[in-house]
Parts: sequence; structure tokens; C-alpha cells
Amino acid sequence: MNTFDNWNQIKKEINAREDKIKTFPKEGEVWMSNFGKNIGFEQDGSGDSFSRPILVIKKFNNQMFWVVPLSTKQKKFDFYHNYIDPDRNNVSVILAQLRLISIKRIKRKLYDFEKGELDIIKNKLKCFL
Repeated sequence: MNTFDNWNQIKKEINAREDKIKTFPKEGEVWMSNFGKNIGFEQDGSGDSFSRPILVIKKFNNQMFWVVPLSTKQKKFDFYHNYIDPDRNNVSVILAQLRLISIKRIKRKLYDFEKGELDIIKNKLKCFL
């Protein structure tokens, strides 16, 4: 239960922040985010700040984004998209974990996703919807 309490405190601090955002995420960018401590099989963040890299799928405005979490565990399932990141690491996009997040969860940009790969991911997501 302690991890939920820790995340709840961090979540309150994130929500209360009044930072002026200087850079806004765009579709196809990978960002580090405060993803949180979630329930059951929902993807969690890790470390003290419950962080996880995410891929921006759709930008609705400067405040809200559809994102999918990334993982270093590659799996051969329909709802995973495996690729190699710019640092030559094996990474998976967890398509089944698509969610809407606030700009307040976004921490820092990591890299740009290749346009062709983003199109493949969007088409896979459309098949789920």
C-alpha cells in the first residue's frame, strides 16, 4: 500500500505545479512522463517518480494527449510493436495501454519516432478500435 501513498503524494505535487511549459509535445515524439502507480495489469511508472517513457500518438491541444507507454521487454503479441530506439535498445510500444494524459505528467523529450513507424503504430491502433 505504501507505493500507492507515495504516488498519491507525487500526484498532488504534479497537479499543484504552476510551471510555465516551454515546449509542447508533438505526435511521434517520445517523452519521459510521470506515469504513476496503477491498478492490476495497467502499466506503471518506475523509480521514485513513477516515470515511464511514452509515445505521443495524438495531440488534442497543448494540454491533452493520447499516449502509449514504452517498455524494454519485447513480446510477440498483436498489442506490442517492437522496434530499436536511437540508442540501439530493444523497445516495445504497448498498444493495448493507450490512454489520455495531461501535459502536467510530461517531463522531458527523449527522441523523435520515425514517421513510417508511427504510421504503422497508428494503423495497428485503428484495428483495435
